[in-house]
Amino acid sequence: MKIRLAGLLVLVLASACAPSTGYGTIVAESGFAPPSTASTAPPVPRDVPPETHTGTGSGEFATTWPADQVGFFTFDCAKCTSNVIIDTDGGEHGLVNAIGAYKGTTWMNTYPDRPTKRVTVHANAPWTATIADHRSIPTAETGKETAGRGDAVLKLPAGVTRIHFTAKTRGSIGLWVMSPENRDLILNQIGDLQVERDVLGPAYLQVDSYEASWTLTPS
Repeated sequence: MKIRLAGLLVLVLASACAPSTGYGTIVAESGFAPPSTASTAPPVPRDVPPETHTGTGSGEFATTWPADQVGFFTFDCAKCTSNVIIDTDGGEHGLVNAIGAYKGTTWMNTYPDRPTKRVTVHANAPWTATIADHRSIPTAETGKETAGRGDAVLKLPAGVTRIHFTAKTRGSIGLWVMSPENRDLILNQIGDLQVERDVLGPAYLQVDSYEASWTLTPS
């Protein structure tokens, strides 16, 4: 009887230590670091001279943009007729993924620990790429409608608490907000839309939809 009780006790203890969900525990391998939970808030902006690169067709260029500064990347390929794809070795990886003639702006270098040093261009016509600082970004004024087309970045001033956004497109559209505190995807949809979202300024708002016509009204 003592032997049976001892065996039963071992069985009970083993079952108490097992996961109740039926799934095992993931254990990090030696040398593998878990994903960072550090804030993705942008550093304090400072003035940086813009840099411009030109080319024809597919190619690659190096950038000397400061690692501690968000850059705003504008790509212009008015005569492109096929895929326009911009990749980087930085934290954002793909900056542009479009088809046909393209002109738009996206942010880059938003991960100080993974700054962009090289940019790869896939295009089939002459192009111009410009990286500029915070001064290049227009402000969407409170209570006024701002209209645009394609990929863009705008500033939302202090005091803004909500935005009204409309878009006409057959494709997908995303809205990203980056404030001094964090970064968040607040919209990811396909097709025409008319929405309102709570957003606290000051912040940057990125429109991610290369073929959309859109309007934005902060309040």
